[in-house]
Amino acid sequence: MIPHWANRAVYTHFDVFLQKCILGNDSYITDNPGIFTTANLNACVTAFVDNPDTGDRNFDAKSRDQFAAYPKEVQEVFAHFIWLWGMPASDMTGAGKKGAVVRFLGDDYNDKLTGVFVDGGIGSAGQRHKLNKPFEISYLLLLFREIKSNLQARQIADVPALKKYIETLCRELYYNNKDTTETADEKLKKAGKEFLALHHILLHLCDPDKYEAIAAQKHKDAIINTFFSILDKENTDGLWDDIDESILAIRNKLTEILGYEVNFYDEDIQDAWNFGESKDDVSEVTLFEYKKAMVFYGPPGTSKTHSATRLAELLITKQYFRNKQNIKAYFENSDQIFEEHIHHLQLHSNYNYEDFIAGLHIEEKSSVVKPGYLLKLIEKVKDDKLPHILILDEINRTDISRLFGELFSALEYRNKKIKLSVGDLAIALPPNLYFIGTMNEIDFSLERIDFALRRRFLWQFKGFDRNILWNMLQHKKRELQMNISDADIETFINRCERLNRKVSAMPELGENYQVGHTFFAEVVDIFKSLKGVHSGRLYFLNQPVTILWEISIKPILQAFLGNMDADSKKDKITELQKVMLNG
Repeated sequence: MIPHWANRAVYTHFDVFLQKCILGNDSYITDNPGIFTTANLNACVTAFVDNPDTGDRNFDAKSRDQFAAYPKEVQEVFAHFIWLWGMPASDMTGAGKKGAVVRFLGDDYNDKLTGVFVDGGIGSAGQRHKLNKPFEISYLLLLFREIKSNLQARQIADVPALKKYIETLCRELYYNNKDTTETADEKLKKAGKEFLALHHILLHLCDPDKYEAIAAQKHKDAIINTFFSILDKENTDGLWDDIDESILAIRNKLTEILGYEVNFYDEDIQDAWNFGESKDDVSEVTLFEYKKAMVFYGPPGTSKTHSATRLAELLITKQYFRNKQNIKAYFENSDQIFEEHIHHLQLHSNYNYEDFIAGLHIEEKSSVVKPGYLLKLIEKVKDDKLPHILILDEINRTDISRLFGELFSALEYRNKKIKLSVGDLAIALPPNLYFIGTMNEIDFSLERIDFALRRRFLWQFKGFDRNILWNMLQHKKRELQMNISDADIETFINRCERLNRKVSAMPELGENYQVGHTFFAEVVDIFKSLKGVHSGRLYFLNQPVTILWEISIKPILQAFLGNMDADSKKDKITELQKVMLNG
């Protein structure tokens, strides 16, 4: 299915590229005829694939040197694959896509390139796609060389037949790699085994009705792991034999159940699977499901409470979806379901064992043992089949060893009654009660944590995460109806990431003093407050970011640097300011 947000010009450009370059020999990004030959493709493979540059320089510098000795026609053919790599990306502007080609070919091509560079695309490229650029382009080169070499033998003369061949070859490389008879090219086979975005993108461009606009393998894995029950499966066995067929069946079933056309990246659908597990990696949800007790620790403002709430939602969703009859009810009432099953408790220095577990209370001149918050919660949730999650915010604000008391034993021996030190009460944790604690490591060192607590909880560090910040900024942008380009948001996030890398590398600070997402996310509010005062595309990256630095980022960094002498502190702040404001 073509996503409603997609720039449909992408599909047209892909078809014309196949017609002009693959079925014909002409250039598409320039007006040069007759250059897109098998011989020039072979030269591209020799220069780029057979002689890779594995040094630390950026892609542009390395690729220019790799092709420096080759004629312009070969360079122009290679430039098509830089264009094809960026063409589907919705988080890249047309100017950005053109810039990637010009940086390779040279400024002389600024006015020579055709109008094939479009704003937007079919989906976000994501970090993995960008970091894997050399491997993605190598795959394209090898794939289209193989295809072009076999056109005559396979009697392929039109775009529909060519798309069918691309589909067949891509699927064979992925599912039947070692045993495929579609190609003898071992380098292509090796490239085809990798989890590359362009494998999925090419399949979608060839047949949008059959293949989803999903570039990330892990996203496909997560969708299958989340929704497998609607295929009348007790588990995911057999679904990996044809991932795309399974996902198509899931989409069709979801559409039937919900009564509207489903897109996996629509917000309400994506929320159900976007932190799901993959078939190869153990996800946070799976770890939590097993351990049942987890602590999120890290710098302030890194969305630990938000992450805890999201993890709780995903665990509930995962177990809720094991019964396909629940799916419609979930999408109609998910907020209510979460509200009933996620419990928050803000801890503080005056909160004690008597409040949490049980304590003696004076009533009418006599002592009465009364259950605390946890015992009441256990009684409330113990018969429910779905998980209940208790989120304990800022566990560092209280004496956690005293607060927990017998809970340490109860965590280890679920369903076993542990006698309390007061009265005749006992505690027995039901299997459906889970715990997530949050803490700022700046306020409370891990070395001070009681071993009993460390052993019974799974500890997860939560530092700066560009994906979380991206989602926060996009949510705020939609909520406040701000017209901020994805390219500007990406540039801003890059600056934030570089700032935190600098902070982490400083001996005076380190990883635990990273600046959290919540501080950076204020920039959208600032932008809104200044809306109409100035205009221009670069405005978002100018005044709002400067104001954010002065009122939020700079003060917290000054606080982190503590009692450092004034001149040294000023030098450090200036150094960090350059990273934040100038990139």
